Amino acid sequence: MKVAIGDSFTYGEELADRELAWPALLSYTNLGQKGASNEYIFRTALEMAPKVTNMIIAWSDSGRYELYTNRAMNVKERYVKHTGIIQVNPGWTRMNSWFRELYGNYSDEKHQLLRTLSYMVALQDVLKVNMVDYYFCSTFGIQELFNRYIANSELQPLLTRLNTNRYIGFPYEGMVEWAYDTPQGPNGHPLELGHKRIADKIAEYI
Repeated sequence: MKVAIGDSFTYGEELADRELAWPALLSYTNLGQKGASNEYIFRTALEMAPKVTNMIIAWSDSGRYELYTNRAMNVKERYVKHTGIIQVNPGWTRMNSWFRELYGNYSDEKHQLLRTLSYMVALQDVLKVNMVDYYFCSTFGIQELFNRYIANSELQPLLTRLNTNRYIGFPYEGMVEWAYDTPQGPNGHPLELGHKRIADKIAEYI
C-alpha cells in the first residue's frame, strides 16, 4: 500500500475532482486533511507505518497546532463546527482573541520549527525500522524558516540527523515553488496544472 499524508495541498482542496490531486496522479492513497498541522501528519504517519510499503509526507506550515476543544466552534465558514481535535493556524489570530494570545505570547517560530524537526527525525527512524520506502517534501511555510534558521546552533543537532537525501527540495523548495506560476483557487490552492507539476516533481524521485 502507498500513502500520501499532508494538508490541503495534498488533500486537493479547491479541485473540482480530487482524483486530479497529486497523490492520485502518482497512484498513492490520499490521507491529506484540510488545514492539517504537522502533529496530525506525524501521528497519521506513525499509525500507517506498519501497514504500508511506500509513503510521501508533505510537511505543512510549522506554525499550525493541533488542539482539543470541549465546546463547539465555528471559526470560519469553510470549517465544520465541531468539538474535539481542531487544526489551528496563525491566520485564526484575526478571528479570536484567544488565538491572538496563543500566537502572541506562547508561540515562537524557531520553537515551531524545532518541534517540526523533532517530528521529522523521529518519523524517519520509525519508517526505517518498518522498512517503508519514503520521501519528505514541504508544502509552504517551512521553506522560509529553513532559510532563516538553517545555521542556528539550537537546531543543528536535529538538522544533522535529518536525512536530506530523502527530502525533496530541501531546504528552499516545496509545492508552492513547484506550482507558483499555475492557476490557483480563490483560497490559494493549486488547481489541476499545479497538482500535475507537483506530481511530476515527486515522480523524479520515487
